[in-house]
Amino acid sequence: MSFLAPMVVCGLLLTLCAAVGIFPGVPGVTVELLTDAFGNVLKVFGNGRIWEGVLVIAIACGFVGGMFETFNFYYYQNMN
Repeated sequence: MSFLAPMVVCGLLLTLCAAVGIFPGVPGVTVELLTDAFGNVLKVFGNGRIWEGVLVIAIACGFVGGMFETFNFYYYQNMN
């Protein structure tokens, strides 16, 4: 779950930014700036590739979630 959640959130944000740009009346400059800014952040983590950046963030979140689950397992095992 800790790995899948960041991938879904990043994918939804990228899809939402692309979908909002289709509707008339929405300032295209604002949507393009948000998409470019979010894309640039992901490119930094992914060595120039957006989806590699999403994967790196998801792996990091999965690792932290795994450590948290391990901590909780040992903590509550010793309490009972």
